[in-house]
Amino acid sequence: MSNNRFTRFLPPEDYEKLRTKYPKFNEPWDDNDIEELKKMYADGQPVQAMAEQLGRTPNSLRLRLKALGLWEAPPAPKQWTGEDDAALVESYEAGVSFDELAERFGRSVRAVIARLVLLRVRLFNGE
Repeated sequence: MSNNRFTRFLPPEDYEKLRTKYPKFNEPWDDNDIEELKKMYADGQPVQAMAEQLGRTPNSLRLRLKALGLWEAPPAPKQWTGEDDAALVESYEAGVSFDELAERFGRSVRAVIARLVLLRVRLFNGE
């Protein structure tokens, strides 16, 4: 383990935890693993399920899929503008529901709530 590049960044106990959960952590990919990954990806299996079956971390799978030209990271969320913030606060204070705000702004309910919290808007009880 001393020649392992991860030991510089991970304490030995963390490295061992990863190796326990993902037995092929930090091992090179072989052709069989790559073919199995391609098949599972084509079948639409979730990344976590593929990671567990292949004994590799989810991040390792994403990197390999990207190298194979199969994985594209989701786009970054669009940034909130000052106009968005003002309209969000005004709409929320007017009693518009979280669901409707999410639809209006093209975001998730969680993103709307997180933005309101960031803007220090007092959230009403009973929503």
